[in-house]
Amino acid sequence: MNCSELRRWLDDGMPPGPAPRALQHAARCEDCSAVLEAHRQIESILSLDRAPALRDRSRFVERVMERVASAERQANPVQLWPASPVPWWIQAATDPAALLACALIALLALRPGWLSDLTRLLSDRWSVLALSALLPAGSTLGLDRPAVALGLGILGIFALGWASMHLYRWIERVTRRSAGA
Repeated sequence: MNCSELRRWLDDGMPPGPAPRALQHAARCEDCSAVLEAHRQIESILSLDRAPALRDRSRFVERVMERVASAERQANPVQLWPASPVPWWIQAATDPAALLACALIALLALRPGWLSDLTRLLSDRWSVLALSALLPAGSTLGLDRPAVALGLGILGIFALGWASMHLYRWIERVTRRSAGA
């Protein structure tokens, strides 16, 4: 018997047939002797009264699955939106971020070149009209350049979106408070 056969014999539950050869090999091999001793210690621990759940292997899986099922029944489900009489799909459809995302996706799907048209329009017309009236002639700030004006315009759009979202949330809180009062 060699080392791999001894380990296979241990994995098979130490059947009595090859036991004498396995014990002879373990007496000659230090590694296998340590493995056999560790296996015997584990078997003795499992046979003690301290581990009754592990000794009764026939119902171990069923007991674990019962515990998992009871833990799932006791766990609180995760709520994406606060409890409301309005269905979740209506709440999602009226959320400003969802509406903005749907509008952008629709624009990109229906007219793929709209973004380049918009940037061209903003850089050509808006920057010249809006910033030239605000800035003194020959300004050294560089705000009259089309790229800077476009960047400020896009920043303004995001600021407007952020402000409208917070205004929407504020109105929603006020409405809930007045409905609850």
